[in-house]
Amino acid sequence: MTNRKILVMAVLCATAAVGLTACGGEKDKGGADKPASSAPSPKAPVDPFAGLTADQIADKSLDITKAADSVKVKGLDSSDKDPMEFDLAISEKGDCGGTMGSKGAKAEMRKVGGPMYMKGDDKFWEQSLKEDGSSAEEIAAVKELFKGRWIKIPAEEVDKEEMGALCDFDALLEPADSAKTGLTKGADADVDGKKAVVLTKKDGAETITFYVAKEGEPYLLKFTSEGGKEPKSAAFSDFNAPITVTVPPADQVVDPSKLGG
Repeated sequence: MTNRKILVMAVLCATAAVGLTACGGEKDKGGADKPASSAPSPKAPVDPFAGLTADQIADKSLDITKAADSVKVKGLDSSDKDPMEFDLAISEKGDCGGTMGSKGAKAEMRKVGGPMYMKGDDKFWEQSLKEDGSSAEEIAAVKELFKGRWIKIPAEEVDKEEMGALCDFDALLEPADSAKTGLTKGADADVDGKKAVVLTKKDGAETITFYVAKEGEPYLLKFTSEGGKEPKSAAFSDFNAPITVTVPPADQVVDPSKLGG
């Protein structure tokens, strides 16, 4: 098998409180102390979701979250046969960078403009190529060729329904978007130090939970789907923080389109 064919196969696999201060009393002309005035009672915090149903809260949260210029997301997706973990920073225009992996295998990934770049460890390539039926010799050749190097996946080969979806913020929010009705509001919770309103619903054995920020903008802080056949989770943070993703150095990139057959 030629190096070009091995690389093309690998590409396809890869794509597979504010405090109150009380003032002391002042003295009157006769020198006697006047009683200190009572400090005003602190006002009860305003509920940003007052008058909204659980479904309306979820809908409002998703709209505001989708409008963010950038976000960091860390989670788990079990839609495929092997649960995949990911930790990514994504910009509104679709650039992203971070890591993904399954069963102990890990790959770094970057998407800048259209193309995507991936640098997997040995276990990542072993898993990907074994699933494609590659021989031990073919796997060894790919691992040697890719060791410490990035593989470039052209824009036209980035599968929007699979690998490319990891860098698509709307795609990552789709499970929450499709589950935003029939919710019930529960007790508040804490998500990484942020107060959140909790919205849940049961769908058979599956429990779906939204955690929506209760202070500041009502971003979706976390979404989980547990107990079903395809458990998922995603925690969102660093909304609108600057994100810079760079193309790997040319001498560290393997470009299948430039290799001879």
